[in-house]
Parts: sequence; structure tokens; C-alpha cells
Amino acid sequence: MGSILLANAWSSTLDVDLTVLLRLGLSVLCGLAVGYNRAQHFAQPQTNRLRVHVLVGLSACLLVLAAGDQPDARSRAIQGIATGVGFLGAGEILVDRGGESFGGQQPRVHGLTSAASIWFTAALGVTVAASTPVLAITALLLALVVLSQHAKRPHV
Repeated sequence: MGSILLANAWSSTLDVDLTVLLRLGLSVLCGLAVGYNRAQHFAQPQTNRLRVHVLVGLSACLLVLAAGDQPDARSRAIQGIATGVGFLGAGEILVDRGGESFGGQQPRVHGLTSAASIWFTAALGVTVAASTPVLAITALLLALVVLSQHAKRPHV
């Protein structure tokens, strides 16, 4: 009798673990899709962008899943993710001021799309963990359409 209860408890845990693994896997796939798009955007493919997006999506999903089912805990996890990813995205944004003085030129800002895509990848990870995967996949497809609409000439 005890072994049957143990087997049922283990089976129940396995079902939960399978759901968690599927959600983590989907967050990795979402990060891969966005990261691959960003990595191919430049003249020289930048594989570090692929890794960053995968890790951001995976870690956002993991933190929300680890917070459990309590709304307060999930809310705090999502707030922490938003704060952390905001700092990470800020590191992607560069302002080219043209040397010491502007020389009459306006400063040029680079990296806004990359920063936004990092933010979006974190949102995908949160959505995969806390909501329905269909919502995350729909948002991913819409984002890939938007990200594919860039200038014909890649950035150097």
C-alpha cells in the first residue's frame, strides 16, 4: 500500500515537472527565435546576442516558476525581472556623440531595437511561465514580423 502511495506521489511530481520542463523549453525556443533574428541583423553575425536572448527568456521563466503559484510572490518576481532587464537593456543602448564635441551634428542613438528585443524576450519568458503558451507564441510571431521589417542594408 505504501509503495502505491509513493508511486502516485512520484507520478504526480513527474507530471508537474514535465509541465515545468515544457515551459522552460518553450522559453528557450522563444529566446532562440528572437536572438537569432538579432544576431543576423549585423554584417558579421553576433552569436553573443543569441545567447543573451536565450538566457534572458530562460531566466525570466525560471524566476516566475520558482516563485510558485502565489500571486504576491509571482508579482514580486516579475517586478524584479522588469528592473533587472531594464538595466541589461540600458547597456545595449549606445549614444554616438561624434567625439568631444557634436560639431553641429545630432547625436546618434544605437541599440534601441536590441534593448527592446531583450525586454520583449524577458516578457516572453514571463508569459510562458505565468500564462498560456499560445499567448507567448502569438506575441513571438508578431514580434518576428516587426523585427524582420528593417533596412535592406545591415548595420556594420
